[in-house]
Amino acid sequence: MTGAATGAPHPSMYRRLLWPVLAPSVLFGVAAGATVPVSVLAAMDLGASASLAALIVAIVGAISLATTVPAGHLIDRVGDHRAMTLATLAAAALTAVVVASMVWGGGGALALFMAATFLRAPAVNVWSLARQAYVAERVPTREVGRAMTALGGTMRIGALGGPLLGGLLMLVAPLWSVYVLSTVCSLLAVAILLSPRLGGEAAEQRLARAAPESPSLSAPSLSAPPLSGPPPTGTGNGSRFMGRLDVRWDAVLLAGIAISTLAVARVAQPVLIQLWGVHVGLTASQISLAVAIGAAVEVVLMFPAGRLKDSLGRSPILITCLVVYGSGFLVLPLAHGWWGVVAAVVVMSVGNGLGAGINMTIGADLSPAVGRARFLGIWALFSSVGVLGGPGLVSLLLVVASTQAAVLAVGGLALAGAGWMAVWARRIALPSRL
Repeated sequence: MTGAATGAPHPSMYRRLLWPVLAPSVLFGVAAGATVPVSVLAAMDLGASASLAALIVAIVGAISLATTVPAGHLIDRVGDHRAMTLATLAAAALTAVVVASMVWGGGGALALFMAATFLRAPAVNVWSLARQAYVAERVPTREVGRAMTALGGTMRIGALGGPLLGGLLMLVAPLWSVYVLSTVCSLLAVAILLSPRLGGEAAEQRLARAAPESPSLSAPSLSAPPLSGPPPTGTGNGSRFMGRLDVRWDAVLLAGIAISTLAVARVAQPVLIQLWGVHVGLTASQISLAVAIGAAVEVVLMFPAGRLKDSLGRSPILITCLVVYGSGFLVLPLAHGWWGVVAAVVVMSVGNGLGAGINMTIGADLSPAVGRARFLGIWALFSSVGVLGGPGLVSLLLVVASTQAAVLAVGGLALAGAGWMAVWARRIALPSRL
């Protein structure tokens, strides 16, 4: 009997996905991770106030929210692999524009910086949804938790490598050098995606040989009610099926609200760490290194978190993630120096690390066999609401209250999300124990 027959995870799953999606995702994660800890600082360096810098991040969230559903339709039409490639190229080009604006530093530099940052949001949206659809289409149900955690973990590896490399780079080079690093990493990801041997046709053939059965048709190994509906007529890789999505919409809404609170915390975290770091007198390099330490904790927790999601269930892990994550925000106002900030970041990272890939895993659990990319575009609205609401909340509280109030509000919202999920977990009925 093979691993597929016994329900055990395929031993080469990570190897099958390495070049087509995991390696490019690591590079894309480094590209994003390098810039996230300094995005507010970069805007302020070009003349933006603290509240305007936070508002820029909020506007990025609004654009992300507005383009989420169209991104899903685009992926269904052009295919997930092609969408990943086009999105990465666009992100590289727009990051290069950011470099130009920062090197120039003239009167319109801030406006150019903002325009490139805003335009990059749809590209990141397409990338995120396309890689999720790619994995969901090619991994059996019994491996979804681990596969999606690996996918989420690639971004955490990027969140570790990006700030670490960026922090070290800024010791000897200007702030804009971090965006040069981001551009180079995106171009390397494009090279892998376009390579026939690594990320192209040869990789597709290896996936087909190793896992020929359709993930959505695999016998479910977790105790969640199966979705009913018509049999699949195609895959998300270029499918143009435009019929009704057969989905448990009540479960989608209830789970999505909890995911939104997690998204708020995730997008607000780097903004608040930067602002609190400036508040207590830390340098940009110190802030980046603190974020890198937190990312290292998340990477360590990545693989145990994937196994826990498959063995204990999605809901308990999401609840634990939100409780610990929210507690880290409540600790941050107690920090008055670098070590205190690091301690708060570590607590946050333990919670966030436990939730690595949880959003993508739940999205895959609830998605239909037909129209998967379109559904994932709708599912991403919940995290996009959080991406918009987090910086918006922070910006508002910075204007009317203080940085401390913003930190406490985000932490309280994460704890509220944990309570919401605990109340509705039985109704949502996500896959639980093996």
